[in-house]
Amino acid sequence: MLVNALIEGLGKASFSVTPVGASVEEMQRIDNPPMIWVYYLQGVDADLHEFHSFLQKRVEESGEIQLFLIGNPEELREAVIQLSQENVRGTFPRPFRVDEVAERIHKEIGKLQTSDDRKRILLVDDDPTMLRALKVVLSEKYLVYTANSGLNAIQILARTEVDLILLDYEMPVVKGPQVLEMLRNEENTAHIPVMFLTAKADVDAVKGVLSLHPEKYLLKTLPQYEICKVIDTFFEENGME
Repeated sequence: MLVNALIEGLGKASFSVTPVGASVEEMQRIDNPPMIWVYYLQGVDADLHEFHSFLQKRVEESGEIQLFLIGNPEELREAVIQLSQENVRGTFPRPFRVDEVAERIHKEIGKLQTSDDRKRILLVDDDPTMLRALKVVLSEKYLVYTANSGLNAIQILARTEVDLILLDYEMPVVKGPQVLEMLRNEENTAHIPVMFLTAKADVDAVKGVLSLHPEKYLLKTLPQYEICKVIDTFFEENGME
């Protein structure tokens, strides 16, 4: 079976391989999940929608997971659509060579090891389009984690250290200012710099959260390169290059 041949080949290439089925439950049982995930597609199945949603969320939240897909052209095309192109590091159409897969993974591990000194940014926004667009741009220079709600952001911060948080001001359920207040009341997150992302300039809103000491307010309507420039300047001025 090709899957077994892949596992055996990666093992011979000095990888420690943990095989799991395409199941959310099986994935959740893995302690300390690795940063390289190889997903072997076996047919286009509508029942995999939940699993693909799980993969997409984990990759986007992590900022570090490298996801590779193996399958026939139709399987790869459908999976990339469901998982989003920016979440897929690479694809291998069948038939494939195990040594080529191993070589590509070795290269990605090398990139991860040399990029450990990159600054880490948590991007919090309930708008998936905004999340993905900003992540793509910021990931060229920074390690970017994403959260689609304030509560999701707090969960991520419980297990991940970041250097800066970009926080949407207006979110359903728990708004940005409430999230920032919770962060300021926790010892392990009180020191993290936070920049608000706002849809419009609102003087009263700015005044209302001055006591929480946000770093800046960035308009979402700014060109993305301008947002990146502000972040670059912030790290430079604070000696965090």
